Amino acid sequence: MMALVDTELAFSVLLGREQGLVEQILADIALGTFVSGNRLVTAQLAERYGTGVNPVREALKQLEGEGFVTSQKNSGARVASFEYTSMRDLFEILQLLEPYFMAWFVDHYSDENVAQLDQLLQQMRGLTANDRVGFLHLDNLFHWEMYRHHYNKNALKIWKTKRLMLLAMHGNLAVSRTRIEHSISEHQQIIEALRAGKGAQSVQALALHLSSSEDYWSKLIR
Repeated sequence: MMALVDTELAFSVLLGREQGLVEQILADIALGTFVSGNRLVTAQLAERYGTGVNPVREALKQLEGEGFVTSQKNSGARVASFEYTSMRDLFEILQLLEPYFMAWFVDHYSDENVAQLDQLLQQMRGLTANDRVGFLHLDNLFHWEMYRHHYNKNALKIWKTKRLMLLAMHGNLAVSRTRIEHSISEHQQIIEALRAGKGAQSVQALALHLSSSEDYWSKLIR
């Protein structure tokens, strides 16, 4: 299994300091530590996360209700097989939330914010081809830098949860180098629009980035 430190690195923005078992299990699914069809043994999970079996059972029950875990008599809990429609629904939620955050950001950002975005982008360029954890970490940070200043903390909490759920659906799918390069280019377009003071263009660039991401993952999961 992948070390927990990798989970904390890749999803530090989404998990925060008070993450529960549900979020930790989702993060491990998102990293591919657990993939579709894997058994989720209560005692092993309790040991992994340093908790008791009853909290694990409760977390698995919640994840079953949300469609991430299946449970059958005599076979226990397993990671579910995810459907395109579930992923589509999550993308639609994020495509509503993220431009909403971005529209506020373009009226309040500073040169320091843009410099931080550019630094994250340069780190993305320096990643090795197979560094999926590093890419997820930097991609989460890039988006969070634009959204974290927003006043609507409840909406931000929803974004974190839905983004983590979406990433969990991609956990056993590779991120191609081509997709990473496209993502870098799309992030660059957002930065260029911000530097030029073109707020509407930066919101549009973000929307295109989200649409491009949906197109890529849709082809893999269908």
